Amino acid sequence: YSALDADSEGVEGKFYTWTETELRAVLGDDTEKLMQYYQATAEGNWEHSWNILRRDPQTTIAESDEIKKLKAKLLVARNKRIRPGLDDKILTGWNAMTIQGLVDCYKVFNDEHFLQLALRAISFLEEHLIDNKVYRSWKGKCAETEGFLEDYAFLIQAYTSGYQVTFNEGWLYKAQTWCEYVLQHFMDSEEGFFFYTSNTAEALIARKKEIFDNVIPGSNSVMARNLLQLGVLLDREDWKEQARTMTSKLLHLITSEPVYTCHWAVLLSELIHEPAEVVIAGSEALTLRTELHQHYLPFTLTAGSTGESSLPLLENRLPKKGTLIYVCRNKTCQLPVNTIEEVIDQIRSL
Repeated sequence: YSALDADSEGVEGKFYTWTETELRAVLGDDTEKLMQYYQATAEGNWEHSWNILRRDPQTTIAESDEIKKLKAKLLVARNKRIRPGLDDKILTGWNAMTIQGLVDCYKVFNDEHFLQLALRAISFLEEHLIDNKVYRSWKGKCAETEGFLEDYAFLIQAYTSGYQVTFNEGWLYKAQTWCEYVLQHFMDSEEGFFFYTSNTAEALIARKKEIFDNVIPGSNSVMARNLLQLGVLLDREDWKEQARTMTSKLLHLITSEPVYTCHWAVLLSELIHEPAEVVIAGSEALTLRTELHQHYLPFTLTAGSTGESSLPLLENRLPKKGTLIYVCRNKTCQLPVNTIEEVIDQIRSL
């Protein structure tokens, strides 16, 4: 769903916060233990004598069984309160961002649960919000309004990231399909940026462009980064060049107004360093991918397969036995290696 109200009963935070009196009414003599653990005070650690229950971020003390029991009591009491309003629209772009986050969690923590959540979410979008075009929202078993640029851009980003942890080429080809759709229906060929609305959507007096970051990355910067990454993974030099052109037109703003162009700055860094390409071909591709992603490797794209593949990075690279790993940059590859330790050394030497 999209959001929960911050207010309940007309008061911001009322559902989530606690006064000392409310804590004592539920916990009695155990109140001090919980207040100390969660930095709650009689005066309140927020406003109007209210406390937000939060641990000291510097603490290394694990949550004890006793604290967990006290929390459970508070949860029972809180569930009796009037709940904040729920905005139960399901938005494609926001869910795609969540899928991206789940993929990142799976990559870092190697916890299958995160991947399954991502797969379930993308399956829902594909079933209810994606047809011959991407829809903006779903509510009451009905998809409404064609998606905006952010919906397409974040969906493409999710597919691209999903491919890099699953090596399911279907994800990559879906990213390619929707990238081609965006280029056809959102592109302003005169200025070189993308409109926020499709040329198939309801006609507006003016079609705006979203250039700057706000509470989420601006859709043009996300789309430009998609073009760069897919350009590398699919060997589309025209897409990479378009990403470079879009970024160069904003160079003065990226350097003078970084607060509003953070995602452009990330893309600029990626263009300066040029992404490293790690290509894993062979029977142990997924196992080695897991090991590779235990390392922090910014500006690195991953491709792989356990069988023959027609993808440009993988074509004719499957060994007759075993697994080989290639580290490349800008179509130039180092000698293939067998271990992640060797891969890390090669990346660092680029």
